[in-house]
Amino acid sequence: MKKSIKLIGLLLAASTALSMASCKKATNTSTRTTRDSSKESTTTDPSEETTTTEEPVSTTSKETTTEQTSESTADSTTETSTGEPQKLNLKIDVPEKGCPIEFPTDERYHYVMNLSLDTTKHTIGGHVQVTFFNNSDDEWDRLCLRDYSSLFIDAKTAGYDGAIDTHGATTEIKNIVDERSGKTMDLSRDNDVSVVWIPLDTKLAPKEEMTLSYDFIATIPTVADRYGVQDGVFNVTNFYPILAVYTEDGWSHEAFYNLGECFFSEIADFDVTLLVPEKITVLSTGVTTDVQHASGNGLKAITINAPCVRDFVFCACEDFIVSEEDHDGVHIRVAYRGGEKSDYAKMLAEKSMTSAKQSLDAFGDAFGKYPYKSLEVVLAPIDAGGMEYPNLVIIECNEPLGIDAEHFDSYAAYMANFVVSHEIGHQWFMGIVGSNSGMEPWLDESFASFTECVFVMAYFSADDQRMHLPSKTYCDLKSLVQQGRLKGIIPINRSYYEFTTSDYYLDAVYSIGQYALYQIGEIIGMDELYGVIREYVHRNAFTNSTEDRFFEVLYECVGTDNEEVNSLIKDIFHRDPPTA
Repeated sequence: MKKSIKLIGLLLAASTALSMASCKKATNTSTRTTRDSSKESTTTDPSEETTTTEEPVSTTSKETTTEQTSESTADSTTETSTGEPQKLNLKIDVPEKGCPIEFPTDERYHYVMNLSLDTTKHTIGGHVQVTFFNNSDDEWDRLCLRDYSSLFIDAKTAGYDGAIDTHGATTEIKNIVDERSGKTMDLSRDNDVSVVWIPLDTKLAPKEEMTLSYDFIATIPTVADRYGVQDGVFNVTNFYPILAVYTEDGWSHEAFYNLGECFFSEIADFDVTLLVPEKITVLSTGVTTDVQHASGNGLKAITINAPCVRDFVFCACEDFIVSEEDHDGVHIRVAYRGGEKSDYAKMLAEKSMTSAKQSLDAFGDAFGKYPYKSLEVVLAPIDAGGMEYPNLVIIECNEPLGIDAEHFDSYAAYMANFVVSHEIGHQWFMGIVGSNSGMEPWLDESFASFTECVFVMAYFSADDQRMHLPSKTYCDLKSLVQQGRLKGIIPINRSYYEFTTSDYYLDAVYSIGQYALYQIGEIIGMDELYGVIREYVHRNAFTNSTEDRFFEVLYECVGTDNEEVNSLIKDIFHRDPPTA
């Protein structure tokens, strides 16, 4: 997600009576808050502030069974007190709630990266080796890389409406070598400079493997965005030329856009060495396995291993204040820039840690347990709600406009409960289950928006659930369709490029898709919907999925004769059930 939330702050100011103190469960563990200067480790310094995070809500222990608070799920079968499996009203067996999601044993792509961040020149570069294989039935006579950094050469190509100076540059890519022969290769670019073509002297046959190596230097733009540097915070994302995805239509190279996200890549393992100034703190995809401090030159080398992810990104700042906790086998870190004028950043950091733990619990139960060892939440000065990456999410941390300081706590609670949970939801829908988010944007954004509903149902009171959940009792999609109020928005299962306005796109993939999933849950039972989604996740984990795969699972689970489900899908997706 990369959805602006500035207006939400104004709306929230008018509705601060809404209590966020309605969560039903949380963990009561202490959080260490440290300001890191010269060490990658966040070991508490006695001279630094150390606090115990207070949960923003009254809680019960995680083991306590809470009452059912949503009328639509009151009759759902739950796990018995003896721990017996749920009895779901589905036509096939599905994975149990809280089931593990295992990394595949199949061969996958492998990136080896030796990188250097220059915080003075605002550049990131180094040497990359990527080993991959032809996973299609076609011979490959050329390769396609996506170089998104080069788009920031000016505001227009980077997707900005205003005349801002991005201070970007075209990425320098050189020394491109096909390691099969040792031959150096040339490149060409489309008019869309992010599309890079490399012709192969020797074609790559189906199932054949090769290693491509290259050197690059990318310029980090001076923008308050998911890729950029602002107020000393470096968000270094989508920064290196990455191998595109080969589909049945050839190399995927759809046009970049800056509303939402349009990135598309295969699962890979990443082994990264990152050279940064000694005082810089880094949060990243993957797990730091070693830090070497070079004597005399003011630099340190961080070694990072990131298995089975779609991308590698990192955020860096000299003034990060980092809180960290271990939760159910996952090391969570939350960071924000020190020296903020108000206490808002600290409030948001505390609530974000709670939201991160709660999201892992709720989504792990619903969809399958988070399979990675780390999760990073970076609170940064970006002009957007948030953005998701593998093992790392970036959340807007600007002081809210139009809200008095006395209401900062409520606004921070909103950000943690909805934006942080949404971005962590993307770890399942973008991360574990991938898709072409430009061509089928609802597949990740609608599902991630639905995870907000999962969060609300897990932790909010019955009254607050009714205020936040898109129940057909209050917002029936069929009625909206009949009244003609969704013209331009439906069908929602279109590519970004097919929507005639950005508002239609945003309404479709963030809102109406969420409503549709939730209302399917009202029809078949919410526990049943969770079971359907678990089956979908487990069938498609660590692949790039399509909407056909989701509907295949849905109909296998609920059958093709549920007229209410069929009618909703026909209205919103313009799809008919499969015929025998």
